[in-house]
Amino acid sequence: MLNFSAKTDPGKREGENEDTIGWDESRGVWFVADGMGGHAAGRTASDIARKSLLEADPSSPVAEQLVAAHRAIVEAADHDDALAGMGTTAVVVLFEGSNAEVSWVGDSRAYLWRRGELRQISRDHSFLEVMRAQNLLTEEQLRADPRSNLVTQTLGLGDPQPSVETVALRHGDRILLCSDGLNDEVADEQIQDILTRHPDVEPAVDELVATALENGGRDNTSVIVVEYQGGLRLATFWRILDSRWLPFIIGAALAVLFALALWFYT
Repeated sequence: MLNFSAKTDPGKREGENEDTIGWDESRGVWFVADGMGGHAAGRTASDIARKSLLEADPSSPVAEQLVAAHRAIVEAADHDDALAGMGTTAVVVLFEGSNAEVSWVGDSRAYLWRRGELRQISRDHSFLEVMRAQNLLTEEQLRADPRSNLVTQTLGLGDPQPSVETVALRHGDRILLCSDGLNDEVADEQIQDILTRHPDVEPAVDELVATALENGGRDNTSVIVVEYQGGLRLATFWRILDSRWLPFIIGAALAVLFALALWFYT
């Protein structure tokens, strides 16, 4: 019912990969975490988030699982001065039946790809998004602002409030999770094109990561694509509606209704 591929790459920056990825197919959970606070501390924060999410109570909402990960990072930092100030962004998707519940903290993203169209599900917890919402600056001014990449919520710091969005899935839908190492290097239009050109998720993920590296690879890059393969009957119905046979189907249905009406009234 679910098919997926996942990959993380350190990129061309120095130091170890501070991103972590993880999943539990039995629970229908996949996630990406992007650590910060120095190479050692950033990796530690994202590793703690990974462990916490994998060990979370499956009956608890995803947002609560992220809050539990936040508390685990804070506790670790409290016991080791070298880890003070560490944190991580995270984005999680939980598949339940024909729904995907997405929750996130920070600027790691979730996208929905559906029939060749890409739509961003998450909205970054970042200075850029705050300023954009307030319409205080033009888009060019926003992107030129040196604070544009600052995140406003982080697991491990402050009091993060995870955001949640639920998506009703159709057969063939893909949920893309990524760290900002992907979307900072690859435009949404190019991500859409890559997902559309590849009928299988593994080569799509490989090309997404490779393209981020080709375009600069200035950060760690993590990508997960999960494809929903349920809802086949409904998908077949929608394909029929979109087909060239639709006028004939409607005409036949009207003819049957007309014949039944004549029979009923004569």
